Amino acid sequence: MKRGICLIITLFSLNSLFAQYESIQEDVEKGKPEKYQNRTLKSEKTGEKKFGVKRRFIQNTVTHYNYYFNASNKLQAVIDRARAANKENYLDLLPFYDYTLKNTSLQKVELDSVIYRATAGILLHDLRNNWVDDLYMIIGEAYFFKNDMDSASMTFQFINYNLMPKGKDEDVGNVGSTNDKSTDISIANKERKGWSKKPIRNDALIWQIRTLIEQEQYPEAAGLITTLQNDQNFPNRLRNDLEEVNAYWFYQQMMYDSSAIHLEKALSAAENKQGKARMQFLLAQLYEISRQPEKAAIYYTKAAKNTNDPLMDIYSNLNSAKMYKGNAGKDLDNNISQLVHMSKKDKYESFKDVVYYSAGELALKKPDTAQAIGFYKKSTTFNTSNAAVKNKAFLQLGNIAYYRKDYKNAASYYDSLQLSDPVLMNDAKVIQERKDALVQIVSKIGTIEREDSLQRIAAMPASDREKFVRAILKKIRKELGLKEEGGSGGNATGTFGQITSGDIFGDQNSSGEWYFYNASTKGRGYNDFKTKWGKRSNVDNWRRNAGAQVINVSPDDISDTKSGQNTKSNPNPQPDETTYEGLMSHVPLTTDQMNLSNTNLSAATFELGNLYLNLEEYSLATQQYESSLKRYPDSLYDGQLYLNAMYAYQKLGDQSKSNYYKNLLTTKFKNTKYADAILNPNKPKNEKDLAATKGYEQVYSLFIEGNFEQALKEKKVADALYGKTYWTPQLLYIEAVYYIKQKQDSQAISVLTNIANLYPTSPLRPKALTLIDVLKRRKSIETYLSNLNVTRKTDSITVVANNPVNNNVPANDNKNKGNEIKKENKVPDLGIPNVNDGTPVFSFDANTPMLVVMVLDKVDPVYITEVKNAFNRYDRSKYAAKNIAIADAALDKDKSLLLFTPFTNADDAITYIQSLKTEASSQITWLPANKYSYILISESNLNLLKTNKNLKAYTDLLHSKYPEKF
Repeated sequence: MKRGICLIITLFSLNSLFAQYESIQEDVEKGKPEKYQNRTLKSEKTGEKKFGVKRRFIQNTVTHYNYYFNASNKLQAVIDRARAANKENYLDLLPFYDYTLKNTSLQKVELDSVIYRATAGILLHDLRNNWVDDLYMIIGEAYFFKNDMDSASMTFQFINYNLMPKGKDEDVGNVGSTNDKSTDISIANKERKGWSKKPIRNDALIWQIRTLIEQEQYPEAAGLITTLQNDQNFPNRLRNDLEEVNAYWFYQQMMYDSSAIHLEKALSAAENKQGKARMQFLLAQLYEISRQPEKAAIYYTKAAKNTNDPLMDIYSNLNSAKMYKGNAGKDLDNNISQLVHMSKKDKYESFKDVVYYSAGELALKKPDTAQAIGFYKKSTTFNTSNAAVKNKAFLQLGNIAYYRKDYKNAASYYDSLQLSDPVLMNDAKVIQERKDALVQIVSKIGTIEREDSLQRIAAMPASDREKFVRAILKKIRKELGLKEEGGSGGNATGTFGQITSGDIFGDQNSSGEWYFYNASTKGRGYNDFKTKWGKRSNVDNWRRNAGAQVINVSPDDISDTKSGQNTKSNPNPQPDETTYEGLMSHVPLTTDQMNLSNTNLSAATFELGNLYLNLEEYSLATQQYESSLKRYPDSLYDGQLYLNAMYAYQKLGDQSKSNYYKNLLTTKFKNTKYADAILNPNKPKNEKDLAATKGYEQVYSLFIEGNFEQALKEKKVADALYGKTYWTPQLLYIEAVYYIKQKQDSQAISVLTNIANLYPTSPLRPKALTLIDVLKRRKSIETYLSNLNVTRKTDSITVVANNPVNNNVPANDNKNKGNEIKKENKVPDLGIPNVNDGTPVFSFDANTPMLVVMVLDKVDPVYITEVKNAFNRYDRSKYAAKNIAIADAALDKDKSLLLFTPFTNADDAITYIQSLKTEASSQITWLPANKYSYILISESNLNLLKTNKNLKAYTDLLHSKYPEKF
């Protein structure tokens, strides 16, 4: 019963398609060009002569080999070129087909040639030959690959309609007939067994399904698929093709589990072994997405065995290993060994970067981080052109180093990334933030290591120190290609400025040979370069920069970098650092030099602790603070070190340590701003520290303008500096608003609850409680807002609330007839109006209906919405009879407008403005007063303002009319 109903439904879909064809078939017949009017084509002579054996043989042979064969070869060449242009990305879900219609449609000239040749084959031959239907089929396919789906569909429909089964004396057959006295409906041509030529109409039905899918006519395609699946006459040779288009139907609608089922049945439809391997890889991906790892692993393995594409082989093995859940360690080891073995084969020489990256991914899955790091490094070493894989490898190395808190290496790896690469699009923001922080951290670490190394050298006995420094000097000079200090030849002084050499490309080449063909001049050039620049290793820029800026010498680890300049300890030009005296100038041997070195160390240690604190690495921060206190107990920075240590230990949950530093701060530095922040958390505003006020205002401004991420960073800094100050409730409130915008309501409620509990006397407490109530009812509020009906009219935007509106606004006089206010609450259209000839200027008529406008300067849309909500509540409670409507609009990139329902005249609008000014401090306490102002304006002036953007000109006019009020 269900089967019959399904067939009836699908027949209705098919009948609609056939009806479409019948409606356009009258336009198919076109007249000949004028110069061919008197010429009769072979196709027009069909039926005039008997179609005997001889005629049949000639017509079939010529049509087949002179037209069909060439046209089909040209069409296949188009597909092959599109396949060659298609670059597979095995990291993402593969496209269903290994070519794109975009690539085929670019070959328009070739496809037009295919259509021309196939058409000629039809028109120039007897239509009774066996290849006419095949030529029509080629025309339909050519239109399909041109991405001309309407023409393709019409052609396939023509084949379907004209080549359907019909009786001997019938001119037209019946689609959906019941043949052989069967109750099952059939639309396919019944095919004979054996080697006889198969009717092309059945193939056209498959192509019609593909065309419908490309046109996103999924119900029609589904109807045709279902009908053919149940059609007893549909040939077995096309069953796999039908399963393929059925899989494509599900794929296009992202129903990947169903697509996989049908694609698995269609595997035998693949053209060749590589095509089958690709289908198996795609099938494995579909099973992986559908959370069927066992089946995915099977087909990844099959794809690896069948493919001749090295990249597919690599990614098949990689993905197959990822699917294992049982004895994962052993299976992963086997796959890693297989990948390493692949890297040694010549076949994979060009893909070593991908092989090692894949091995790193598997090692990370084990997890064996050390092994993964080794593979990722090898991947970057062998990578010469694959930027995407190189970036992924550096990203993994950077992330590993970052989470290991190896910040120096993390900074190096992140610096090697090309953030413009689309591969890093989703991670670019986080990476840039980490890079910015790590640059400062690495700088401080470099200062600490350099000063520590120099102090260790200074503490050595004089003889050992000289021996050690000379060993370093020898290594440096060797790396630079210089002879030992005091030696003969080369650059005896060791300074780059004294290096002179002749022009190796000039007159010295007496033989007249080109430079690169002359062994002596080429050798001299090499020696001159090495003398001047030294041996340059093939390393990234960040390594050379680090080598030029940081010196890190120690008895245990002799550095190969040159010492950086210390402008504080050496304000004067330094001696050449390729000499013994130049290196010794950095060693703090005098009291003044040692004091300056200790000052640099102390500052770097404290600042490094602060950087860790901002990264919320509280444990590392306390290590730096403790180190600073141990080595430099007098460097307390007016108690700021105690304050930061107290805060860090509090975040770590070590309350005893936190109280210890709090006690030190409040006893030893009780008269400083840092102790004051602890002793007087609720100090009135007029006594509050100016730095805290400035910091708070900066955070506030960032939030209001929508820069939420930067505001949160500034808030963390403020928390670290000032602790629980007067501003803490405000900062918590702002943080809650950020969480609300992110729809993290539970976090927002938690923060607002802290305000209510910790600051019972704060004016923000009732606001926090109200906001908590609103958040708990968020779903119902959003439902209400979504039910508002907004209707656009020609000259106005009408806002209709769910409750009835009663308006008492009079119509305009004749002077404003063009912009009269209709009897309904409305806000004017802010589109650009038509203006009269000349330059329009603002005019003012106090008796004209006015709008009240709140001008908002650099306010994020989320806060504009909050302002609207606040004043809607206010209007409902105080001006319910007026039914005031509010709408928002943008004037320019910085200024936004809130438009209130037009008022009867200027006096009526001014009265409302005065009430808004009075109530704003209680309704929108969180919005700074410098962020908004009020004006009144007529609708015609508003349209003009929208055009010329000259708000100052209008406010000047308003001020001249009401100097006391505006």
